Amino acid sequence: MEIESQNFHESESTPEVVFNCSVNSEFWRVKNTLSRYEWYKKQGYRLKFPSIISEKLIDIDKITDEDIKNAIADEFNVDEFGEQKRLIEEAWGSIKDRFFENLKTLGLPIQDKYFITLTKYGGGGSYHYPNNVILNIDRGENAHYTIAHEIVHATIQPLIEKYNIDHWVKERIVDLTTNKFFPEKQRLQRDIENSEKIKEIFDANFPNMTEIIKAVSEIK
Repeated sequence: MEIESQNFHESESTPEVVFNCSVNSEFWRVKNTLSRYEWYKKQGYRLKFPSIISEKLIDIDKITDEDIKNAIADEFNVDEFGEQKRLIEEAWGSIKDRFFENLKTLGLPIQDKYFITLTKYGGGGSYHYPNNVILNIDRGENAHYTIAHEIVHATIQPLIEKYNIDHWVKERIVDLTTNKFFPEKQRLQRDIENSEKIKEIFDANFPNMTEIIKAVSEIK
């Protein structure tokens, strides 16, 4: 069971964005989230699972692939996904040209195509370098901004790895970037150590992301 559609680019400079959702992608979303469950809890993330799986989290090591498949099959609703996909695509269409024009200013490689997998489970959003985004359909009016947030993540990931940037510092850099792109939608996820210094570096060097991340990595 799968739903897929495409937002084709209007010019050669605008990447293609493909939205999809399926029983198989839901299985891997739940399985991968379970495999990192302790890390997510430590970071303070709120996670969603199929109700049957939620009841078994106390014995997480006993949850089998068959348990996951059965739980997803019980809850997967084609009509629900189809309607949510339509709304998210429409919202994304309202910002995508502006977003990609802004993304170009970072001077980093941009992919020709991005794949957005819709899900009911896990956290709000995540990414896999270089061009995959997973978006929870419960993001509501923030869904299209979450897509932008995760694509920024994917774009800067090589620099994050090169300079060994910690998780929440990485999130702060992405938040500051998307705040620049969308000043009407200001968002900072949490207070972190050296937040003022990070912002000073960011403001002084934007949009040179290489210099920003390098300088942030040198904060003592």
